[in-house]
Amino acid sequence: MMRLDYWLELAIEAANKASKAIMQERKNLKDWKKEDGSALTSADLASDQILNDILGKTDIKVLSEEKILSQKESENLQTFWLIDPLDGTSGFLKGLDEFCIMISLIHENRPILSLIKNPSTEDIYYGHKESKVYKNDNLLNVDEKQFKDNQFKALLSVNHLSKTDLEFAQKHKLEAVNIGSGLKFCAILEGKAGIYRRLERLNIWDIAAGDFLVNLNGGFMGMLDQNLIPYSPLEHRSQFFICVSKKSFLKDFL
Repeated sequence: MMRLDYWLELAIEAANKASKAIMQERKNLKDWKKEDGSALTSADLASDQILNDILGKTDIKVLSEEKILSQKESENLQTFWLIDPLDGTSGFLKGLDEFCIMISLIHENRPILSLIKNPSTEDIYYGHKESKVYKNDNLLNVDEKQFKDNQFKALLSVNHLSKTDLEFAQKHKLEAVNIGSGLKFCAILEGKAGIYRRLERLNIWDIAAGDFLVNLNGGFMGMLDQNLIPYSPLEHRSQFFICVSKKSFLKDFL
């Protein structure tokens, strides 16, 4: 039996508490390097612990960037929480405010609810498969003119454009918008940018929450063949993807 409202309320509670812990930890931050060379901070760990403790009340397994499930735990797993306790750690360490908490509930390889929480502003975006998208307890306002005006604003790294991305930007006369972390998806959700495309395999916990909310909100995020992205506990790297703020925009970029 799906308990979507209860699970979402629990996820929101977890994100709000983890957000406060991140901001508190930032005052006296400790940091290390993981084996792969990526950054890890005491804020990541504090957030991860809170999210695991609260979401663990559901008896649904949690797959976190900081706590990967074993092969045995992942086999035949139909439903699991997928979390990134602090997305954007490198920017966070530089003192930037473009970082977020991302939580998704995956069922049969697709998210059925998710949220993105910005600890710096306390903004939170969320929804489940039987709801609409909310921002801060209110339905997310859709300004059709803003979506259209910003259709050709693209979430691109202005400093690290690949040749393929540069050609794509020139072909469609795109204006680059540089936003860090999963907050890119919030810009798509609110029509502040129209297109986000990645031709590299990101970690699934970096994109699942945004994937779900964008599709729920009338946009599209999926693979380049226009199929939706599958999320498996056994495969932690995503497919290449294209994401647009309105599904009708997709034809202009393929």
